[in-house]
Amino acid sequence: MEIIEDCSPYYIRFTHDGINDLVDLCKSYITPELLENCKNKDFINHKLPLNQSEKVLSLLPFLDKIKLIKERVSLFVTRPGHYYKAHKDGKNHRCSINYTIMIMDNKCITSWYNDEDLKDYSVDPAHLNSRECLDFVKENHTPIKSMIAKPNEAILFNTEIFHDWDNTNSENYRVVLTLRSQNPGEVYFNDVKNIFF
Repeated sequence: MEIIEDCSPYYIRFTHDGINDLVDLCKSYITPELLENCKNKDFINHKLPLNQSEKVLSLLPFLDKIKLIKERVSLFVTRPGHYYKAHKDGKNHRCSINYTIMIMDNKCITSWYNDEDLKDYSVDPAHLNSRECLDFVKENHTPIKSMIAKPNEAILFNTEIFHDWDNTNSENYRVVLTLRSQNPGEVYFNDVKNIFF
């Protein structure tokens, strides 16, 4: 595996042999129906059927180094024009391994924010699957790091730092493959960094 850009502790962009085969396989799972389902929603977290997820996992060069949840191999689809407020993934997820499957432009920006800067926000109790900043006002904060994802790459992504993504200026759907550790609350960004690189 080869690092493209190391912006620890926020993200590491990387690549590896066979990545194009993995991306092409995931693209074959993007159906018109999937995109249509996302049209009237902000995003869809589409968990792949087990037979498809096993095919995806079989193409990973690090499968023997980290245990991933087979039932949580997901295509994360964001509709054009959508903004998602600052949050941390899951109840206790520390990091994610992402692959950029369908990135049609450079108009979607992911940003990370300092915990201290966001300390006055309450975590929205209505969201069970992530820690959302209630009534977050993006314009009142300056990101500590921002990233524009590029096609056909892998990203080790720190989900334990508040982050948002802004696809408001894009007219395109965005699809990212997301993979999670079997022990998401115990495996941190630096753990995976040390295992991979």
